[in-house]
Amino acid sequence: MSNTMTAEESSRLQRLQREVAHGATTTAVHQAEFGWDSPAGIIRRQRRIDFICNGIPRDAKVLEVGAGTGLQTAGLLQHFSNIVGIDISPELLEVARKRAPGAEYLVMDAHAPSYPKESFDAIVGVSILHHLDWDLALQNYYPLLRPGGFLRFSEPNLLNPQIFLQKNIPFIKRMVGDSPDEYAFTPGQIRRSLAQAGFTQIDVQPYEFLHPGTPERWIPAVIRLESFLMRTPLRSIGGSLLIGARRA
Repeated sequence: MSNTMTAEESSRLQRLQREVAHGATTTAVHQAEFGWDSPAGIIRRQRRIDFICNGIPRDAKVLEVGAGTGLQTAGLLQHFSNIVGIDISPELLEVARKRAPGAEYLVMDAHAPSYPKESFDAIVGVSILHHLDWDLALQNYYPLLRPGGFLRFSEPNLLNPQIFLQKNIPFIKRMVGDSPDEYAFTPGQIRRSLAQAGFTQIDVQPYEFLHPGTPERWIPAVIRLESFLMRTPLRSIGGSLLIGARRA
């Protein structure tokens, strides 16, 4: 058997190494929450947990991709008792084991989780697909789901002006703490990727204008404005995407 890596394999390995380094840096400088612990961030976090858990049986076996520090895992554990959390960064998972000890955690490449076919009832994640080669990841997630299994993710929306600038201007990308390889996608891009991977019942919805930096006293007014904007064409530039699909 040849030990020579293909260019694609070498590129993927380098990408994983950069994500591991980013995870270690994130832990070292105490930036793991990235706005999730602000008053607005707590609301945003709960929205994602509610979306992910809606309609999935409580006894489902769930794979959380990109578990990180376990911040989202802690919320998921309020609904599910059988969660496996994977991440490429051992430093982040050490934090997760202390924060949300009810899940199983494994260091693993999120592109190709090492499990037998039809191992899970649901595969979920928050702000993780945009760190990956999402076409490759989705192709590998499909066979891991049992028939009728759920795929649920919340991701940044590339059509949002802030997200577009953040992902495309290197200075801003570094300033906000993004990893070198992360990008984002549009609703149309992720719908096509899901369909190509074999998923059905695909639903991708732009949402959310509540920024994590919103001062607490402004939150009620921003939520009212957000409710109005979600009924207009401006909904398409909401900051995030709710992504749902099923395995046939």
